[in-house]
Amino acid sequence: MVQVKEVMTSAPVTIRPWASVREAANLMAQHRIGSLPVLEDGTLVGVIISRDLRGVHPNRVVMDVLRGPPIFISPKASLLEAQALMQEKGVERLLVVEEGRLLGILTKRALAFALGQGFDPLTGLPRADFLRSHLERLMDKGIDPTLVFVDLDDFGLLNKQLGHTAGDQALKEVASRLSAFARKHRGEAFRYAGDEFALVFPRPRARALPHLPELLKLPLRVGEKRLGLSLGVAGGRRRKKRPGSSRATADDLIRLASLASTLAKGRPEKMALGEEVNLPNTRALEAESFPGSGR
Repeated sequence: MVQVKEVMTSAPVTIRPWASVREAANLMAQHRIGSLPVLEDGTLVGVIISRDLRGVHPNRVVMDVLRGPPIFISPKASLLEAQALMQEKGVERLLVVEEGRLLGILTKRALAFALGQGFDPLTGLPRADFLRSHLERLMDKGIDPTLVFVDLDDFGLLNKQLGHTAGDQALKEVASRLSAFARKHRGEAFRYAGDEFALVFPRPRARALPHLPELLKLPLRVGEKRLGLSLGVAGGRRRKKRPGSSRATADDLIRLASLASTLAKGRPEKMALGEEVNLPNTRALEAESFPGSGR
């Protein structure tokens, strides 16, 4: 899980509230930056950005054009949390603060670059790291999320018969349908790896399951070939916060949902639950779902 502290600009250039606008403009030009956190006796009081200074007399003080109150974020927050906060507040930078101490600044540009590396370029969906981050964040809030793994059936055969271009088209088609389904039902879609996708719903399984057959009925085709999906469901059963580490629990949910989607391939209903993989065939399922795992 990538955190804000890994992307932020550390030890940012700062300015005092009683410094002149001229001094602020000179600092921005000298360091080629577009904003300055404002500190008074070590206490963060706000931030000014370059456009705040336009048309302002250079002899005025920074306090006169100060934006506030400052919008800040924890260095341990995820990049998705930072993105959501920027969108909610309509800002292009966040001050990174811990225990009242300014640690750095995160700009929209730096965030966009980091997020771009975490998104799958073919489908546009966030990758596995963001799936884990999203699950952890929900569990830290006391929510037991419903995780649905979506496996594209016979993808290897599709690639062999129609070629990789058709395979890429199939992945993009599935991603588009899953994204639309997730938006409709207030969830999030991810590309986990290869032909595996994931859906996360921040609500009990009992409220998510009734909608899943709708996903299986959606017509999916590449040329004349019909595409099938298999679903594995985990989580979403607890009413209280899960005990233990959210990170370890997220990995457990991912493993269960992935194994369940493999189990679902042999069923007419094309769906299986995570608790069903605790069967004698679990080892075989793991070998199929996680090749090269040493089993």
